[in-house]
Parts: sequence; C-alpha cells; structure tokens
Amino acid sequence: MNRERKFLSRTRLTDPDNGTVATCVGKINPKLYGDSLQNLCRRTHDNLSRLSSNMADKLEPCLQYGIKHWHPNDRPKSAYSEKAYASPPDPKVVKWHDTNTMFADSKVLDNIRRSTAEYAEDNETDSVSTTTPGPKTTFCYICSTLEEHQRHLLQYRPKRPVSAKARIEYVAPKPRLKKKMIEDVPNICDHLYRVDVFTGDKVNAGTSGEVFITIKGSRDVLYRTKLAKKTANFSFLRNTKESFFLKGPKLGNVEIITIEHEGGKRNLRWYLDRVEITDMKSGMTWVFICEDWLDFSDSRDLIGKEKEQPIIDYDITVYTGNKSFAGTDANISLTMYGVRGPSQKISLKDSSKGKKCFERESVDRFRIPQRDLGELKKIRVEHDGKGVASGWHLDKITITTNAPKETYFFLYGGFIGKDVGKGHLFREIFAKKSLPKEVTTDYKILLKGPKTTYLVTVLTGDVKYAGTDANVFIQICGKDGRATREIKIDDAKNNFERGATDQFKFEAPDVGSISHIIVGHDNFGPGAGWFLDEVKIKRYISKKEASKYVKKEEKRREKKEQARRKSSADSPNIRRKKRRDEDKDEDENEEDRGKVKPPLYEECVFPCNEWLANDEGDGLVKKELKSASNILRFREGEEEERVHYTVIVHTGNVKYAGTDADVFIQMFGGNGRCSRRTKLDDSKNNFEKGMEDIFELDDINLGSLSHIVIGHDDSGPGSGWYLDDVIVRKHLSKSEIKAYREKEKKKLKEKTKAKQKQRKGKQEQDLDTESEEEDEPLILTPDYEEFYFPCNKWLDSKEDDRKTERQLKCKKKQLHYKGGINPGESRTMYQIIVKTGNKSFAGTDANVYIQLHGKKGQETPRLSLDDEKNNFEKGQIDVFKIESVDVGPVALVTIGHDDSGPGAGWFLDEVKVRRYIQKKEAKEYVKRGRQKPLYEESNFPCQRWLSSSDDDKKTERQLKCEQRTLQYE
Repeated sequence: MNRERKFLSRTRLTDPDNGTVATCVGKINPKLYGDSLQNLCRRTHDNLSRLSSNMADKLEPCLQYGIKHWHPNDRPKSAYSEKAYASPPDPKVVKWHDTNTMFADSKVLDNIRRSTAEYAEDNETDSVSTTTPGPKTTFCYICSTLEEHQRHLLQYRPKRPVSAKARIEYVAPKPRLKKKMIEDVPNICDHLYRVDVFTGDKVNAGTSGEVFITIKGSRDVLYRTKLAKKTANFSFLRNTKESFFLKGPKLGNVEIITIEHEGGKRNLRWYLDRVEITDMKSGMTWVFICEDWLDFSDSRDLIGKEKEQPIIDYDITVYTGNKSFAGTDANISLTMYGVRGPSQKISLKDSSKGKKCFERESVDRFRIPQRDLGELKKIRVEHDGKGVASGWHLDKITITTNAPKETYFFLYGGFIGKDVGKGHLFREIFAKKSLPKEVTTDYKILLKGPKTTYLVTVLTGDVKYAGTDANVFIQICGKDGRATREIKIDDAKNNFERGATDQFKFEAPDVGSISHIIVGHDNFGPGAGWFLDEVKIKRYISKKEASKYVKKEEKRREKKEQARRKSSADSPNIRRKKRRDEDKDEDENEEDRGKVKPPLYEECVFPCNEWLANDEGDGLVKKELKSASNILRFREGEEEERVHYTVIVHTGNVKYAGTDADVFIQMFGGNGRCSRRTKLDDSKNNFEKGMEDIFELDDINLGSLSHIVIGHDDSGPGSGWYLDDVIVRKHLSKSEIKAYREKEKKKLKEKTKAKQKQRKGKQEQDLDTESEEEDEPLILTPDYEEFYFPCNKWLDSKEDDRKTERQLKCKKKQLHYKGGINPGESRTMYQIIVKTGNKSFAGTDANVYIQLHGKKGQETPRLSLDDEKNNFEKGQIDVFKIESVDVGPVALVTIGHDDSGPGAGWFLDEVKVRRYIQKKEAKEYVKRGRQKPLYEESNFPCQRWLSSSDDDKKTERQLKCEQRTLQYE
C-alpha cells in the first residue's frame, strides 16, 4: 500500500537520581528511515539506552516486534493488560475505546486476541512478530500508527449479509466475419491413358455388347467409362487388339481395374485375355490378366502388374570444379528424372580403380544400367555431408544413353555443402541437349563480326539486404548457339541497390534472337549477396535482319491475300450488308498496311526472383535465365500493356492463423511472363484469423495465370500464417475485349449459317435480318477473369513443412461479364438518370454506385455510375447507359457512394430508371392486344443527403418506386 505513513513518537522518561523528565514528541519522515516499523523501534531503543541503567527496572518492556524497547510505567497502556488494569478503566478518564486514539475498545479486544501464527498469515498487518511471542493485542503507543489502528478496527467488524443479486457474467459476442463461399474444385482430367483390350483366341470369343472400365490408381480414380469407337456397329472380334484413349485425372500407379460386360442378349459371352493400360506421359504400362469368360451383365476386378521396361546403359560423367577445397570424401548419389518417371537413387562409387573420386579438377565416369526413362528432364544430385570439409564444388554432369544415343548436359558450377546457401545437401539441375558456342574474345576477330547495340535493364528485388557492391557480369546467348563473352556491367553510379532499376548500354556481337542469358557476380566484398528480380534486354536489329523480316512478312501477306480471293470466288453469294462492310474494312486495312514496317528492336524479359549468394537460396552466384518473352518493337518508347488486378486473400479460421509479417505475392502467366514481387499492404490490420483482405494492383498483362508465389518475411513474434486460398481477378484490357467479341461474332456467324441451311420456305433477306436481330444481343462483353488458387496450409518456419513461401497452382478459372451477366441469362439495357439537388455543396466527387431490384426478387450486381466526366455536380442531371441482367419491373433501387475525397456528402434529388423491353416481353403485350412498348420508366424520389456528416449520416439509401409508366414506340 503506497501511502505516506506518519509515525508518532512520544516518550516521557524520568531519571530517579536527578528527577529529569525527558519527553519526546515528533513525526518521523518515512523517506529517511524507511517504511519499516523496526527501524523506528531500533531508534527508540538507542535513545533509551543512553539514560541511566537504573531506570531500566522502572520501565515496562514491550516485546511486540521481537525487539526489546521500553514503555514508562506511568503512561497509559496501549491495550488492555491485567497487570496494568485489574478492571477496565473509566472511559471518561481514558479514551482508549475511541478509534481516534491509540487504544482499542474492550469489546474489540476479544475479536483481536489471536495467536501469533494467525497474525503471521494476515497480509494486511505488518506489526506481528513470528519469532518472539508478545501481548495478545496488536497496538503499541510507540510502534503503531493512527491509520493502522483505524484500519485494524474496520477489518474485524462483522460483515453484513449481502442481499444483492448474483452478478451476471458478460459474454462478448462473436466477431462478425465475412463468410466465404467454399466451392468444390473440379478435378482436372487432362492426363491421357491408352487402354489396349485383347480378346482371346477361342470359338465365339468376340462380343457386340457394351464394355465399361473403371480404373483405380494410387492417387485417384477414373470412374466408369464406356469403351467404344465412333464407327457404326463396333464389336470386339476374336483374337484382336482394340486400343482406346481415355482422358482422366493423374492416377499414379494403376492398381485395380473393373471390366463390365453388358451384352444385348442373355446368351452373349465374351472371352477377355488381358488388358494393358499405358500412361502416355510417363510411358509406364500395367498388365491385367483375365483369361476367362464374361457372361451377360458380368464384371471382373483385375489386379495389375507393372510391365518391365527395357534396360539400357547410362554413361555418367561427373566434372569436379577447380576451386580451393573443391573435392569431397562424402558419398555422392544421383537420381534421374525422365518423361517415363524417375529412376532409383544411384550411388556413384568406383571400387575397381582403387582411387578416390570427386577430387579437385577430376573427371569421374560411371556406367549405370537402368530402365529406359525416355527423354531426361532433370537430375537430383546429393551427398551425405560426411568427412572433414565435405563441401563439394560441382562443375557439370553429362549423361549419355546408348539406345538411342543422346547426350544431356547438366551445368551447375557451384558448391554443395552445409555452409552454402540454405545448407541443403542436394541440387536439382535441368537438362540441356546442347551447349552454346561462345563468340571468341579476340579483339581483331571481334571487329570483323557483326555487332549491335544492347540496352540492358536490371531490376533488383525489394527484399531485405537485396543490394550488392560486387562486380556484376552478363553473358547473352542466341537461339542459333552464338553467345557473347561475359561482359561486366557497371557505371559511375551506385548500382544494384535494393528496389533500384539500372540501365546499361553497350555494343557486343549480334547473337540473333536471344534464347537465354547467364548473369552473376564475383562475390566480392562483405554482404555480396544479391536478390535479382528480372532482366530486360533490348537488342537493336541490324538493317540486314530487318530487310529479311520485311521480305518474309510480305510473302506471308501475299499468300493470305491469295487464299482470301480464292474463298471469295468460291462463294459468290455473299449478300449480307454487314459481311460486305467487313470485306471493305479488310481491304482498307490491307491498303493502309501494304508497306511492312521493319522492326526496330527485339525486347526480351528474363525473370529471376532468386538470390545470387553463397549464403542464400541454392548458394549459386551465377545463374542461367531463360527468356519469358521475345517481342518485336517497331517504334521507340513502345511500352508493355498494363492491366488491373484484384487480389483477394482468405486467412484460415484456425487458432493463431493470423500474422503481422510482411506478405508478398508474385503472379506468373501462361506466356512465361511474371509480375514483380509486390508487398500486400493497405495500412489496415490485415491477415487476421478468418478475415478476407482485398488488394488492388497494376502490373503487366500476363495473359491467363498459371500459378502464383505467395509468402512472408517471417518477421515479428508469432509470424506463422495459415493461408486458406487466394483469388486473383484480372481485368481484361481493351484489346482482349475486342478480340473476344470478334471471336464470338465468328461463332455466331457459323451458327446462323447452320440455321439457314435447316430453314426452308422463307426468303433469304428475311432470314438474314431475323438472324442478325436475334444473334447480335447474345454477344456478351467480358469484364474480368477470375483465378482460384487453394492452399489450406501453414506458412510458418515452425509448423507443417516449415516453409514461409509457397507456389500455388490455378485450380479453377472463370470469365465474368460486365453487368454481372452470365451466359444464358436474359439481359437488357438500362438508362439511369440521376438528378443532384440544388443545395449548397450538393455535389460529390465520390464513387457512386447503384443496384436494381425487381418485383420477383431478382437483382443486378452493384453497378458503378461513371463515364469519365465530371458527374454529380450541384443541380446537374447525369445519364448513364448500362447493360445488365433483366430483373423485370424495377421495384427498388439501392444507391450510395464510397465517401471518398474531401466533401464527399451528396444531396440526391431523384433517380429515374428506364428499362428497355425485350422482344419476348414485347410479344406478350402484342398478344394481349396492347401497343408494343419501347421502355418502362420508374421514378424513385429521394431529396435527402447521402453523407457521413449530415442528415442521418448514411451514405447509402434504398428508394422505393413511386411511379411507373410505359413509353411506346
């Protein structure tokens, strides 16, 4: 208890020899002597000891606190004592029953007389000694304080009975979380299998009945599928082999199949010899032996065995590097991956020669018999890390097959060890079928060869410690095998800093169309690690190459024109006006672009997004980057097309699922391009348990997305994150929308031609006009494409597989159309007229939206009211035309704004909605004998503020229809 305690010290002592009376009354400052009463008692004891020793027998000792001090005999006692008082004193003389004095009342004495042990358990009382038993009272004239005395009396008062009701425990309501619709991800059936059915060589072994097969693998199941061909009256003949190609999910190892025979007659039988199933991608084959009759409506379950593959020899040559401590005594093993699956782990040992393998600058050869893996794609090389300085510098590995004879190159050029990169003792290296022939660096020869200008743009990543001060070099390789030397890229600036973009322009030999580059650094200086985002190269095309391109393009256009003229001659009855207009436009376009423009430069992009460091990633400081795109540009300053992306992240609803770490995302397109690694942050508390976070991004057009990489930097306590899924919405560009509409128009033309052939007895013009009127509204305008990336895993360095970064593949994609229209839904055109009030500050610059509700419960999605003009100003009338779902007669509208910008308040006067009547609905009016209507106009008055600071502080209102009228043609 932090309070200032005032100690009253009053002592009256009389010397029997000289009759001196000593009286001391004073206040002791607790800051000087502490808060302990023992210090005060010791001080009192010291003062009394200075008096004559013959006074000690006239003083009454007090053993209250285990320290002896004396009270004068003639002073009143601090509590009731039989020695001092035979009976309680008169309260008029001694007021020791009053709480304002240092004495307790006689009625209270019985309550406060307790044992010393009980006092020791009392946390509120500090004045009880556990070592020396003292009087049964608590207070002493010298040792106690007034506040302590009063508190002690109040403590032992009898408690009053509690008559209040029991307190109700408050239970906090659950937080409102936005529910996420969980959709079943469809199983992608894109794996091809060949099913070979062998009918036995017995009398009447064939069948004309229907045969079905069900295939069960270790990973998935291909459900009941009919084995049939397009030919009429197909049947399984005696002693024949019939092959069928089925598409299904990736089954893994095929274990069991079920063959079902359903004959047309009850006496129909079929003798099945065996079934062979081949995975067309891996080349693995499984055999299922039957050798038995299958009666009418009979089925058999067959267990398969993998067919043995032919054994061939693989000649493996391992090149150890020429670096210091390049050799190793660890055990090296190798795994090969081909199109027909992986091999077993192969231990590379050569016991016949009796010499050590994998020494510095050594070449070790091994011949390993293995089943035919087909074309090799990659290898996995690893060691067990045994021995002193087990790190191993691998230069490259070559593998040669005998039948057919092919050589594969696996280039690495780096260390593999515990102290390199992330400490992994394995590397996966992809195969090359040929090596580039580097252009000679001889100065005289270099001047004779054709040269060109290269503009190299290097983007350093925006991650911690991404920059480097090491010497960076680049080597450019062409598709025809030519390559430049390693060129150092540097200038007077401080290059390659975190998040920086550096450009370098130089001349070098022309390697033709670029296929890949090799980029790296010399690892010089402290903290030389470098996180490279991507590299862009502009190769300026020479006049000779540009003229070749022009001639080739002219020949291609000439062939196309000849084919078009031939098709026009074959079909002279082209009558439709729209078709003639399109032909004229094509002719005009051909005349405009009759002269082929020569290309100016070739632009190539090489994504990396990896560390070039010996203590990060895979420990390599030099990497080979493949070109993601090669685009010809015809004028300077031509930029890449950029589109808008909406990223929706769902955090899981498990315990401790949220994170405060910095989350990033990177998107990869089907065209090989990738976006920059972007941090997901909008100054809110994102990525909490069960929450949905939405981010808006602008980046290059990646086309259809194939996969994304998402992760975090593992910063902060409890940075683990449970990611449920990610949804990316890619908003289509104008060129993509135009291409889609043209494609749909071609499809509609083909459909109308098929309909015209089927119709008879009508005139061609009437048919053409009717088909045009019916087909034209069916062309939808796409808005965005949605990609779904499921995860349902931890991104945590301490949970699951301890990964903080994951690559997620796209499992589902769907195209969404403007106005929320889906294929097959009826749609119509709406004209929305919005009138802003004439009050002061009635206008707004916020983003306004509207939603229409029909009588039968149908509704449109939220539609944005924006036509790139200065809308919603004071007293202004704005008109918008929007195509959306036909909801029938409009009964309600929901209108509001996002309250963005200063002075976002808006005074809305009224809204008018004109819904144009469709043909089917108009026919119903005609059938009833009424005039054909053009549109239906609904009036929705408001005359209120939509503001967060005025009126009722609402920025969204629902308006009811007050009047509805029909307008006729």
